[in-house]
Amino acid sequence: MSEAKTSARSFPLASPPADLYGAFDSEQFTLGALATADPGGLAARLGVAEEAAALAVEADRQGWARASARLLRERPELLGELRRVHANSYLADEAPLHIVDVSAVRPVLCDRPFELTVRYQNAGDVQVALVSVRVGWAGEPFTVEREVGEGEREGRVVVAFGEEQTLPVGPAEFEVTLLRADGAQAGFVRGVHVLPSNPLSLGLAPAGARVTGTWSVRGDYLPASDTFLTECEITLANGDGRAVSMNRRVDWQFWDGRVGTGTLIESGSFDWSGAVSVPANGVWRGGAWFSSPRGSGIFGTYERKEDMTLSVAMTAADGRVVRGEITARVMLAFGVNIIKVGGFGAQEHTDLYDAVDRMRQVYELRDLTLRGVDRRIITDAQAGGYTVLNSETDFRDLLEDWSCRNDFVDVFAVQDFQWGGYNGYAGDIPGPAAKGGRKDGVAVEKTGYTDASGTARLDVTTLAQLIGHEVGHYLGLSHQETTDNLMRSNTGDRGPVLDYDQYRTMFPHGFVFYD
Repeated sequence: MSEAKTSARSFPLASPPADLYGAFDSEQFTLGALATADPGGLAARLGVAEEAAALAVEADRQGWARASARLLRERPELLGELRRVHANSYLADEAPLHIVDVSAVRPVLCDRPFELTVRYQNAGDVQVALVSVRVGWAGEPFTVEREVGEGEREGRVVVAFGEEQTLPVGPAEFEVTLLRADGAQAGFVRGVHVLPSNPLSLGLAPAGARVTGTWSVRGDYLPASDTFLTECEITLANGDGRAVSMNRRVDWQFWDGRVGTGTLIESGSFDWSGAVSVPANGVWRGGAWFSSPRGSGIFGTYERKEDMTLSVAMTAADGRVVRGEITARVMLAFGVNIIKVGGFGAQEHTDLYDAVDRMRQVYELRDLTLRGVDRRIITDAQAGGYTVLNSETDFRDLLEDWSCRNDFVDVFAVQDFQWGGYNGYAGDIPGPAAKGGRKDGVAVEKTGYTDASGTARLDVTTLAQLIGHEVGHYLGLSHQETTDNLMRSNTGDRGPVLDYDQYRTMFPHGFVFYD
């Protein structure tokens, strides 16, 4: 062993409830009929001025489109409150289908059947016909669908997951869709942490990652200190109805090869700064940094670009030992210039970068991450005709005129595509590892829509996969029609999956670096 040693630091992290675990969960709320609303009660429920609530109710009675337009001209200071009322209500001439909430009937335990309850509102005369749940978890996503029976069409439907649809311990995300016979549909996203049925476990994940799966922690090289920094999240999960107290000591090991059969590279321990108690049917999360200076065994292994296994163990107060393992490697990374072309509203801006974050999570499932995200904008005045791309010539002119002079992939988010049925396009497969010219970059349509409150929004899930798909082309990936693969040609069919061969294909691109 070398004389230099790895040191470790720890810190607690926020621990959301296991049944409300998703970072992108939909908001739970009930729609009210504006026509029959009491302004005082409406104002109190939504936290708006009673005057704004009263004006909204009156506008609905007069005909919302015309009356609200007049209100916004005469009382522009009420715009935010009127939008809030509209977002949480429905108009006299509307018949919305709305999912109020999705929840597990009982805690979701690993390898056990479970049920989800979908509570909804249906203001129309046409009945709900179908419920569909797409499940994102540690493996390939799958979908459970079934018809909604006559006896369960009163605002509540239960979806059962049988023996073949059970899940392992870790995060899972449910994308629920209700469909009405007249074509109306409603969606809702709910994330949970699947709990162990044994009933205590320890899991490891990359720092900041919200995806599921057995992916890798990354070793980041820090030139200023000539060290590699490995950061990971440690999650204790408790499937018991009683809280579990843990000892504060954490033992860690880095192995070359498999734990116990390979070669032990370095090991050590640290203590959490405070008491550790895992709540009943809940999770506790903390983070750890491993700082490995030159001369340490971990530094040398990273420098040789070899994989390691990180093993972490903790002991409960009653003597139970729980252990987690994860691959540690110098992760490949690429950067993106996100270039807004033309006007984006404040919410559209937020949605765009939420989509970029989701795209990063997709690539981290396959051990690639982002070196950085450079945010840029081409204003309407600067963009000229480039806000809407009408031909491949327009697209390539945009690349040539607005190339960014760095070693990141240029991603132009334009207002619309109006040629060939495209909603995204890449300069080449693979794109050049040199800046400038008519092949340098990709473009995507911003996937805009207006929500019920009148706010301009972007479809985050679709846009994340669209950006990831076109960047994948630039890094060398061709279309691949496997179910749920990111590189499927049809936007509606693709998912977040990249396979190992695709990872190896992107490996040598000149904009992909060991970060």
